[in-house]
Amino acid sequence: MVCSASMMSSPTVQQRSTFTPRIQIKSRALKASPRTSRQVTRALSDTNLIISGATGLSLALGRFVFLDFQRDNVSRQGLPEQNGITYVEAGDKLSEEASFLKSTNDPAGFNLVDVFAWGAIGHIFGYAALAIISLNSLGVNPAPKF
Repeated sequence: MVCSASMMSSPTVQQRSTFTPRIQIKSRALKASPRTSRQVTRALSDTNLIISGATGLSLALGRFVFLDFQRDNVSRQGLPEQNGITYVEAGDKLSEEASFLKSTNDPAGFNLVDVFAWGAIGHIFGYAALAIISLNSLGVNPAPKF
């Protein structure tokens, strides 16, 4: 193919006999725009602060407020049983809980699963707050009408 400066920049595909595509791009000279604008990137935007704040608050609530409540409910519920014995006692070795997920150096026992769960809850509340702020800026009242 012949490359010409007057042709538009569009890819063309040539087929060989072995069915492997060969792509050639026709190019043309591009001129710099006389008006260039600079984009300023801020390290801490409102979005970053809202999501980080909601996630941090959720992790703190999960660690210092709700951890004992959650552990008490799990211990009261116990392991799943069938015919009065647990799955592990019945010989199911695959039903044992993974020990690496429960191990932690935190004195209260806040482990990796707790961090993921409370972090996800914090992200949900953060994005909900961003959606409400966005709707308010558009003039829409997001409050339900009963």
